[in-house]
Amino acid sequence: MNELHIEKIKSLREKISVSLKTASDLLTKNNGDILLCEKEFHDNNINEICKIAQCDESIAKEYYLLFKFDVCKSIEKINQRQVIITTGKDTNHKNKIGFILWPENSKGEFYKTDKRNDVFISTYDFNYIMDEFKSVFPLRNPWNNIIEESFDACGHNFFDNKTCRQIIERISNINHNDEKVQQFLKEVIAWFNDKLEYADYITVYGNL
Repeated sequence: MNELHIEKIKSLREKISVSLKTASDLLTKNNGDILLCEKEFHDNNINEICKIAQCDESIAKEYYLLFKFDVCKSIEKINQRQVIITTGKDTNHKNKIGFILWPENSKGEFYKTDKRNDVFISTYDFNYIMDEFKSVFPLRNPWNNIIEESFDACGHNFFDNKTCRQIIERISNINHNDEKVQQFLKEVIAWFNDKLEYADYITVYGNL
């Protein structure tokens, strides 16, 4: 290993946190170009974030820069983001007025997972599936045994696993000529199907 290579290893390690061997390998691969080594290092980290957090490159880059190239912290924070399912037709969906859905166990407890389990659907978009939720009432509230006569758009609604599957079946029968709406319905169904693999209940909370 010549002196120039050693000096470049030192320079590279001042810029990025890598082992001696990794720095040497990067420099060898990139013909001693430190800028190219940095780019490859960061590109590899971003690809790793995309793969583990299951997000697109723009999101990975945003969090990677925000948390100063900390891959673990970036993945953790991306996984903590609330999922939003939307048709994209509601220009005001960012105001967070709508419905939050999450899975619970038979004790009314949240499930502890790496990724957040809850999803937000704006009121505008939820109207496409509102009737399917209303159709299963009256329902018994599992936590106080009170019979709920109708869907509460401004509070908590509790749907057991079996009832959720009925709702999803009805949603799957909705036919809409707008492709964005059809894609929205597919994403809603996919979210439910994933959670119903383990969840005892799905809570739907209207935050109006």
